[in-house]
Amino acid sequence: MNLMSLYQWGGLNLGLFEAVNAVRGPVIDASMLAGTALGNFLNVIWVALVMLLLIGVRRGCAQSGWVAHLPDERRLRQLLQVFLLAWGIAGLVVTAGKLGFDMPRPYAVLPAGSVNLLAMPESPYSFPSGHAAFAMLSACVFWPHSRRAVRCLLVFAVLWVGVSRISVGAHFPADVVAG
Repeated sequence: MNLMSLYQWGGLNLGLFEAVNAVRGPVIDASMLAGTALGNFLNVIWVALVMLLLIGVRRGCAQSGWVAHLPDERRLRQLLQVFLLAWGIAGLVVTAGKLGFDMPRPYAVLPAGSVNLLAMPESPYSFPSGHAAFAMLSACVFWPHSRRAVRCLLVFAVLWVGVSRISVGAHFPADVVAG
């Protein structure tokens, strides 16, 4: 069995892509573009800035009751370090995968006009999805430190980013699952 037969999922990979990519509408398209933006690897900047802000707030307001639910400053710093390390490793793994597997984007292999392409991808390589990888690494890093409501939001964000990458025409489902 070769890699392509695993990638095809017995035709399910293409079938799911076509089904998700065909669902269109102004609200759906806007929400899918927002989901794609949420999974951008460069969002590491915003996440790190928010975490640095929380560290500063925790330090400055240590006695206030409204920050009591936050981890202490040391744990927040460790969480930031883990997040940045995971981001760096994921970036290397995703880049190596994209270059190593050299899998084309849907618009490059499917007939012209059959892919609803809402946003031009940054690179011609499809496998694995970097956006899905960033969403998943974020969820995994913050999961142990989150309450149930935040965990539900993390799951929703991972699913939203994954579906959005298919909807905007950037990835096949197999790319998203690999990410």
